[in-house]
Amino acid sequence: MAKPLLLGVEIGGTKLQAALGHGDETILQQRRATVDLAAGAEGIRAQLLELVDHCCWSLNLTRTAIEAVGVGFGGPIDSSRGVITTSHHVPGWDGFPLADWLRRELGVEAVSIENDADTAGLGEARFGAGKGKDPLLYVTIGSGVGGGLILGGRIHRGTGLGAAEIGHLWVTPPDDNGLGGQTVEQAASGWSIGRSARQAVAESLPDAETLSDLVDGDPEQVSAEVVAMAAGLGDTASKAILDHATRSLAAGLAHAVTLLGPSRIILGGGVSMIGEDLWFDPIRRRLNRLAFPPFLGSFDVVPAALGEAVVLLGGLALAKDAWTAARSASS
Repeated sequence: MAKPLLLGVEIGGTKLQAALGHGDETILQQRRATVDLAAGAEGIRAQLLELVDHCCWSLNLTRTAIEAVGVGFGGPIDSSRGVITTSHHVPGWDGFPLADWLRRELGVEAVSIENDADTAGLGEARFGAGKGKDPLLYVTIGSGVGGGLILGGRIHRGTGLGAAEIGHLWVTPPDDNGLGGQTVEQAASGWSIGRSARQAVAESLPDAETLSDLVDGDPEQVSAEVVAMAAGLGDTASKAILDHATRSLAAGLAHAVTLLGPSRIILGGGVSMIGEDLWFDPIRRRLNRLAFPPFLGSFDVVPAALGEAVVLLGGLALAKDAWTAARSASS
């Protein structure tokens, strides 16, 4: 039996990707574009169709050859209906029936839509650092913090609106008036790391001299990557910022370990590229102090393995599952 031609898609706030494959570890063709925020969701959909056509043409095919689609979307979604709840980055997505739109535009019935962190977790579970591990918790730390829980090789979807949203766990809760408090995302995301560091440079803090020198005193040039570089050079303010981030993320992971009992935790996303000494090692040490003691030794924390292709590979896995389910239903 010939393998089905499947389409995997990543829709983010800045990045749009499409890939063709068979739902295994191989990508046959892929295309990437930068999202035009000014064009909104409608513009992204037009870009997506162009990427799909280019992928197909490169294989001397047309859209009609595609048999199933899997999408990882950068925001909350209703997976049971294939509807986008909202996008925190791009206007025009609220309530959009993406699955139905794809069925109409591509002529494909088997369509699966999931949050991008869930989709990335599925990719790592099937093809990356999570192979053979169950349950598996995937956490991506980039501009925000997202999570995905893989049980029995499948995404745990909760009621269909998502689950394992570790970025929204409270590290310190707000008071009774809703004031104060901080979530994992507010403490450990690339955006929050950059914000704290930009403030240190803007205020010309004496313990941020190395950080300031790296950006010639321009706060707008500060990123999480620059903060890590400065911390590696001994910058006191940068080390304190990363210390707060790793402590906060470890606290969130400790709650996840206690509630979910994962056998492996995979950390992905751009911030995790900071590396072993300044990111993974302090997180592991703190997690081992905070986790439920009887669970110590039952889990490990490792880097993601699939890089930029992680959501695409997860999307192709979603498409493969949707194709298999459609075949079973029709037989």
